[in-house]
Amino acid sequence: MGLLDEHIGYVADDRRLACFRRALVSLVRPGDVVADVGCGTGILGLLCLQAGAAKVWGIESTAMTEVAREAMARAGLGDRYACIRGHSLQVELPQPVDIAICDHVGFFGFDYDIIATLGDARRRFLKPGGRIVPSRIRLQLGAVQSPRCRDKAEAWRAVEVPSEYRWLRDFGINTKLPMMLTPDEILGEPAILGTIDLGADNPPFLSFQAELRVARDGVLDGVAGWFECELSEGIWMTNSPLSGAAIAREQAFLPIDQPLAVKAGEILNVSIMARPAGNLIAWTLEARASGRRFNHSAWKGLVLAPEDIVRFQPDRVPRLSRAGLARRIVMEYCDGRRTNREIEQEVLRDHPQLFPSREAISSFILGALGRDSE
Repeated sequence: MGLLDEHIGYVADDRRLACFRRALVSLVRPGDVVADVGCGTGILGLLCLQAGAAKVWGIESTAMTEVAREAMARAGLGDRYACIRGHSLQVELPQPVDIAICDHVGFFGFDYDIIATLGDARRRFLKPGGRIVPSRIRLQLGAVQSPRCRDKAEAWRAVEVPSEYRWLRDFGINTKLPMMLTPDEILGEPAILGTIDLGADNPPFLSFQAELRVARDGVLDGVAGWFECELSEGIWMTNSPLSGAAIAREQAFLPIDQPLAVKAGEILNVSIMARPAGNLIAWTLEARASGRRFNHSAWKGLVLAPEDIVRFQPDRVPRLSRAGLARRIVMEYCDGRRTNREIEQEVLRDHPQLFPSREAISSFILGALGRDSE
């Protein structure tokens, strides 16, 4: 149900679908072949086929491929649609495509790794002169006054939380939070942070600066980022809380450590740095009038054990963990002849000490075979 819960929001968002439908009617040409990267239910592939595409290749790493196949069959389009199960960075297509489409724009435009995902599809799947959807993303930032956002960021300090756990508040205040903001929670005109050209190679680290002017007296709780993405020339899709045509998608709220009283006309200097591939973001805010400065990073919001930190050090010499050794043992039995049951029986016979119980061994075997075999 988790997968279905996630995807119903994409399929039932009529504004989102209307944006893509208008864009694809203008982009798709008869005979076009399309790669729908991270296709989920296949809804964007369906729109491509309805717009006249000859073939759509849906690429999806989860079991939603079965939903996509069934939906296309029910639409009478199953002969023009094919799904490939796997992560798009690891799969190959049997033919080059005219259009690569992907809706991994997240809440802030770059936080669902669309840059790397669509960049790889552009380089490996797309014909010369092919088209990508979206073609660019414009990032916007606004100052936020919102008691409910503050409560979310401060959740670990709530009176209901036992005192022994309130120290986790410092992790929560360094966490990017998806929030559906309202226009009255934005303290002034948003600033354009920058534009990401998805038709070009982009650096792994992004850095933006913005100047926000407060429009009315209030209490600043943080800033929020959202996107406008161009699906085709002149057709934009946005999750802006200030737009009457926004799709049903949250914005990225970035809290500051303490509420800050601000006056109309006051200037806020904001810096945003991000590494989209690692889902890491850092933000700095300085109130010019008071000189107050806040520094936050999603790295500070991660709950990591010391051994987790060591694993990321580039000079570390890694060794297989117990689970890694167990996976290697299991996969050695996966020879294209043995069945799942035979592999399970033989591993239990030959390696009874793999894990503390037979139940744990059997569960691990089935999980490894489900993930790492075809």
